Amino acid sequence: MKWTATIEKIGKKAVDARDQMVILFGEGTNQDLEDVSVIQKFDSETPVSGFVFKKGDTITVDGTTYIADYVGPMVESNMKALGHATLFFNRKVPKAPLANAIYFDPDESQALPQFKLDDDIVYEHI
Repeated sequence: MKWTATIEKIGKKAVDARDQMVILFGEGTNQDLEDVSVIQKFDSETPVSGFVFKKGDTITVDGTTYIADYVGPMVESNMKALGHATLFFNRKVPKAPLANAIYFDPDESQALPQFKLDDDIVYEHI
């Protein structure tokens, strides 16, 4: 199954290349969260209410596909309720990973994706 979300807004501090981290939220977040988040809107044909995401599933951003190495236990419920997850690229899963985070397989050759307005984020449950 696939879910597609369109990038609606990109906060001033949303993409942290140094930490290789991006915070996602759905529409309707407050201004403080908008400043540090990429705001996404799920396509009505693929509503977030049916969202499922597990280890080994993928996200495609800016034409590059990333494989989830770890999916926190709160990712699905937070995504359904708030369109929220924290993405970590090129970082090993720590001993105490965040419950609302997705960590992607470290691959030095894959740069942090470019998040651009009106681009899609495609989530695929394999």
